[in-house]
Amino acid sequence: MARQPVIGGLVVPWITARTPQGRYRFGHVDYHRQAHAMRDRLCQTCGTPLEPARLVFAMRDSDLRMFISHEPGMHPVCAAYSATSCPMLAGRMSHYQATPLAAQLADLGVTSHGDPTGARPAAPAERWNLVWATGYRPFTNPLTDQPAAMVLPEQILRVRPIGPRPADHH
Repeated sequence: MARQPVIGGLVVPWITARTPQGRYRFGHVDYHRQAHAMRDRLCQTCGTPLEPARLVFAMRDSDLRMFISHEPGMHPVCAAYSATSCPMLAGRMSHYQATPLAAQLADLGVTSHGDPTGARPAAPAERWNLVWATGYRPFTNPLTDQPAAMVLPEQILRVRPIGPRPADHH
């Protein structure tokens, strides 16, 4: 992570989208970097190659039930950092942003791929999990047409919920 830019004291994840003016958009994903990270097994946080038998995915409860991650894998240390610094992963955000991401970015001249179904604006946030795995199969999710990772049950080594359960938000 030492080579990544830092804004407001936070490391900018490697897959973070940028506006045409060069501003980073925390919480928004650069589609090409996401696809590159999935395909070439790069860490979404630092952009360097993952160790095949030691990778961690951040997966929502609903993603874990389907064994699919829309987030590229991370090194264990990058996952630990992300789990505490990212407001969504850490459970400090009870809902997704109210304005659709595509609308926010279209005003800036950026195409968004972070919520292809448009289902998240103002929706309650799900709990996230860190999922340690020994591998995955990259594919294009037919429901979202987005890059994703299929993690088979036998590839999962450990699951650790992070942040509070959504019902815990007031």
